[in-house]
Amino acid sequence: MTAAERAKVPVPIGAGEAMIPPMHLSSIARGLFNEIGDILVAQHRAEPQFVQVVALLAMRLEQIQRFQAVLEMMGDTCTSKTVRKVGGEQVVTEMIRARPEVAMLSDAMRQAQSLLGELMLSPSAAMKLATGKKDAPGEFDDF
Repeated sequence: MTAAERAKVPVPIGAGEAMIPPMHLSSIARGLFNEIGDILVAQHRAEPQFVQVVALLAMRLEQIQRFQAVLEMMGDTCTSKTVRKVGGEQVVTEMIRARPEVAMLSDAMRQAQSLLGELMLSPSAAMKLATGKKDAPGEFDDF
């Protein structure tokens, strides 16, 4: 490997060095970032290129906490009333709908699960890391 090629390879964060959270994270997201960073440091997989992915994961985990708290306090549904005139009379229609936080929580959970997989922090990824598991040999391995 030439010196120019080595310069392009990111330098891993040393063992025991913490990943530094970006400044735009809230205090809750910083705490989550530090927890995730500590896991990656312990696994000797903390690298500078993971910082923004870990930050995004921390932000999504914070949103999950916030949406879950709203749903626990307010419930999963809300009502909306519509008043209209029909034949000279006022008709009030009341609809029960899912709160917007239900969809936002679902989206945040889906993206957090995806980011955990990208960082190899899901249970299935942990099993692969622990055992060094590789795909079974197949007939196309020679290609």
